[in-house]
Amino acid sequence: MKIKASIAGDKHYRRHNYRFISELFLMYNKNAPPRVPPFTPMLFAGFLIRPIPAFSFKPVVKHVLDRMKKLYPEIFSRLAILENTNFLIRPTDLHYSFHLSVQEGETHVEVRDNSTEHPEFQAVISGPMLDLIRLLEGRVDGDALFFSRTLNIEGDTEAVLTLRNAVDSADVSLVDVMGGPVAFMKPGFDKMLSKIGSVFEQLERDFVTVQQSILLPAARHMREVDEELDRMENRMMKMDKELVKVKTSLKKSSQQVQGAR
Repeated sequence: MKIKASIAGDKHYRRHNYRFISELFLMYNKNAPPRVPPFTPMLFAGFLIRPIPAFSFKPVVKHVLDRMKKLYPEIFSRLAILENTNFLIRPTDLHYSFHLSVQEGETHVEVRDNSTEHPEFQAVISGPMLDLIRLLEGRVDGDALFFSRTLNIEGDTEAVLTLRNAVDSADVSLVDVMGGPVAFMKPGFDKMLSKIGSVFEQLERDFVTVQQSILLPAARHMREVDEELDRMENRMMKMDKELVKVKTSLKKSSQQVQGAR
């Protein structure tokens, strides 16, 4: 029985060991990132825009924030109850982070490079950029993203809940937010953004296909290893039973010899 316990183990135990070994690899591999980014189109887009300094995005961020304040004032009225609260919104597939702060009832947003030192935050929200955008627009379920570990939340959960309720109070559309005040440009601008969104959605599906084609051989190999371990476990169980029979037989033989004496 000791052989079975020390060598065999069940499937869950083995899978736990696989996960533990991969975590150890990441821990001791100095070149491995602390958190592996998701394989998404934004990951490659991030490589292209990485040389751009974070302050270059300031006009875009200011435009978006001003438009949101104009279009969705109810969001910011709900956020006003947070006093001196700082959020770090960190896309896991980009080199930049969004710093959202509520100070004296006013909401501010800025973009920072991840390599720079971050101030202290009451809450951190991290996930793929496209999922964060869908979450802002209410196109995905935040709870589903959280329980699938696509979305990660750290820190003051009550503040995060206030932020979520504020965003959910409005039907946010980034097409309307990014559209300027010039009315005659809006139809063409909407059409362009719609096409860009369609391209990214198709790219995302293609990336999933590529990811599956890469991971499938590894998953098949792991399944073969798992099946081989099952066969080894069965052999060890049979050997263990045979050993028990041998020990029982030897014990009976010893008792018979001692009885004959």
